[in-house]
Amino acid sequence: MDEFLFAPVLGGLWVHSDVVRDVFDIDDLLDAHEIMEVRAENKRRAEAAARL
Repeated sequence: MDEFLFAPVLGGLWVHSDVVRDVFDIDDLLDAHEIMEVRAENKRRAEAAARL
């Protein structure tokens, strides 16, 4: 659970202290993961387009 919980911190969306203080709820956590997935896909597509 810790890796899933702290992924938004490593992804630059949240700061550690907010996670520790329970600033975000589970819906926020799931939204953050969705945002990180979209960012990763956009980056992959941009890199693929740059190679062409």
